[in-house]
Amino acid sequence: MMSYEGKIIQKIIKKWIEESGATRVVQYRYRDGILSIYTSQPGYMIGKAGCLVYKYEDILKNELSDLEKIDFVETEYYWA
Repeated sequence: MMSYEGKIIQKIIKKWIEESGATRVVQYRYRDGILSIYTSQPGYMIGKAGCLVYKYEDILKNELSDLEKIDFVETEYYWA
């Protein structure tokens, strides 16, 4: 069963993916204040000059008090 935090993160990341146009986000992991997003398209989610990552980092920090940073892990194309 998914935790309350997990549901919040899932909802926000879904909006983020729709806005960015990314099609290959594999998964995310939230542990010890670090949100790791695994994708073969990190540039889509970062946005031009980082605008999307800053926007969604602020949204996530409002919902998750212990969020320290967001990491992107680039995966292989075939894995996504």
